Amino acid sequence: MTETQRIVKRIEQAARTAPSEEEVLAAHITEWLRGPKRQEMLTGARYYANDNDINYRQRLTVGEGGRLLEDTALPNRKVSHGFVRKLVDQKTQYLFGRPFTVSTDNAAFGRILQQTFDGALRERVKNLCREAVNKGIAWLQVWPEDGRLCFRKLPSEEVCPVWADGEHTSLNGLARVWQMECWEGSGRRMVTQVEYWDRERVRFYELKDGRLVPDPFCPERPHLTVDGLPQTLKTLPFAAFKYNEEELPLIRFIKPLVDDYDLLKSEDSSNLSDTSGAIMVLQNYDGTDLGEFRQNLQRYRAVKVSDNGGLAVREVPVHTADITAHLAQDRRDLYEIGRGVDTQNERLGQASGVAMRFLYADLDLDCSGIETQFAAGFAQLVRLAAELLLLMGQGDFTGENVRFIINRDMIINESDAIDGCVRSAGILSQQTILENHPWVVDAAAETARLEAEAGHKKEDSE
Repeated sequence: MTETQRIVKRIEQAARTAPSEEEVLAAHITEWLRGPKRQEMLTGARYYANDNDINYRQRLTVGEGGRLLEDTALPNRKVSHGFVRKLVDQKTQYLFGRPFTVSTDNAAFGRILQQTFDGALRERVKNLCREAVNKGIAWLQVWPEDGRLCFRKLPSEEVCPVWADGEHTSLNGLARVWQMECWEGSGRRMVTQVEYWDRERVRFYELKDGRLVPDPFCPERPHLTVDGLPQTLKTLPFAAFKYNEEELPLIRFIKPLVDDYDLLKSEDSSNLSDTSGAIMVLQNYDGTDLGEFRQNLQRYRAVKVSDNGGLAVREVPVHTADITAHLAQDRRDLYEIGRGVDTQNERLGQASGVAMRFLYADLDLDCSGIETQFAAGFAQLVRLAAELLLLMGQGDFTGENVRFIINRDMIINESDAIDGCVRSAGILSQQTILENHPWVVDAAAETARLEAEAGHKKEDSE
């Protein structure tokens, strides 16, 4: 056999043994489901709901042979603290607590955008920010229906992306994976459903024993059907909104501190309510064992002793000052690393001007990063909207520049922003000033009101 024939044989063998597209996708999804990134998303969601690890804490004692055993007789306080919820909501409200401004130089596109970014979508954007901070990344799906654009926020732990590049800026495919309850005969079972979008079509599977089995009830379909005709989108209809470039959730940075705070507070609370926090010296106990002694002491507040017997209690000091100092340091570290504002800070009520800006510096810095990442998500959303509007025959708006201006909800920002707008008169255009004014939601509508008022004044003067 010649060298050329051997090479051909190797190529043929490799082609026969190469995994199919479904096998590669199944392996990718299985790895993602079990991977640390998704587990961290679930942890972030748990801690946001104040379901911290401390809630599963056990009080352990040393049993026979040195083995650790759970002792349910010991007080076991489980004091969980909602630091994650407070920090996540603080960032979300700071950025999207006030309506943001959307504007473009194309009047027709501007009208469509104002109708599209209604109250429901603005609330979804706020929820996207909450999801992104909690889980590192958030996803918004877009589709046309009855001549208008519709949107849906997807749970991040259900979205397994297939990125086209290392920077995660474009998609080759996207799998949505979720659990669904199905009935079979008289029983029921949980089924892992997979909806997979690639650059050509949408396919539906059941993930079973690590394999993708085509769903017989959901045949593959095109991306869209417009006026009865199948349509293939240039860009998959999903926009990604990230907390940071690395897609790392807030819980990654603060979980050890939250756990330490919860544990120390719970231990302190348990010790304060535990009579075993003292050492008991027992003489001539008239009973069978120490377990009975503890039960009698707890139930009757008394114990029975023989002649010349007695019970002496030696208190074990509780180092309250040390505990308080440690908790205070944990709290300071939490708000520093979590980049938030501690509302229990005594300086907050007395601060103003530059001092207030200093207290908000970490929160403002983190939110600036979120705003940069969300700008990329908004750009994806605008491109998708333009492509879908073109398919629906509502105009070609591809390449149009759209501006998103976030009105941050900081105590001093409003007055400073208004003063800045007033000082900018004659330097900047009226449109730019209105877009950056904290009270203005729709700059075009505000311009129309100003023109109407000017017209009325002119009529009155005449």
